[in-house]
Amino acid sequence: MKGIRKILALAAFVAAGTALASAQDIVTMKNGDTVAAKVLEIDEVSVKYRLFDEPGGVIYSVLRSGIRSIRYENGRVENFVGGDLFSDSGNTVIISGRRSEHAVPGMKYRNYSSLYRAADYTWAPGDRYLPALSGVASFIIPGLGQMICGEVGRGFAFLGMTVGVPVVATVAAVAFDSYASMASCIAVGVLGCLAIDIWNIVDAVQVAKIKNMYLQDMRREYSFDMDLFPSVNCIPTSSGMQTSFGLTLAMSF
Repeated sequence: MKGIRKILALAAFVAAGTALASAQDIVTMKNGDTVAAKVLEIDEVSVKYRLFDEPGGVIYSVLRSGIRSIRYENGRVENFVGGDLFSDSGNTVIISGRRSEHAVPGMKYRNYSSLYRAADYTWAPGDRYLPALSGVASFIIPGLGQMICGEVGRGFAFLGMTVGVPVVATVAAVAFDSYASMASCIAVGVLGCLAIDIWNIVDAVQVAKIKNMYLQDMRREYSFDMDLFPSVNCIPTSSGMQTSFGLTLAMSF
């Protein structure tokens, strides 16, 4: 009888431990650390949670960009990729906050281009540049897509490479006497032009996407609205209240 009681007690202990473990949310960080937690809130920038064994304790806040995934007590998994939140079905359920915590206003493209991945781009209302248009423009005139996006120097660099490679190949072909060498130079020139043209189109699309992502971050974090509207103020004077008309400038951040 005692043996049966011990077995039943052990089974109840295991069942209670399993239920307790399944009632916690597991937050996995990008550095590999895992936290047994109770997730309280997920906003556009951060995830807020309490430690599972401290239900009344401190509320922790972690940037979404530092989290890899969250496994909830019901078994559902949400994965974070580039700050975006994806359900285990692969559908985006929350639009990300800032994609790069290192981007600040006034940066040049060459300084923030490495902070973003064009593959993470998602369209948002107010995006200034059209990736498809940039790609088509650079297909028609090499470098034009980059110029449309405001990267004039980058555009001229691609235009110069597109013009320069066939010129160099032609000069090299003329310098050789044998037809085999001339054919080789021409082939190298054609392949070089093709490679530069593909690179040029892909780069134009990436420039448009990355610049849009940067501007999305700037609008999200630093934008503000200004409204100018008429106002009427009552000013106390020695002879009584005097009405003053004017304009009020209101700014919302």
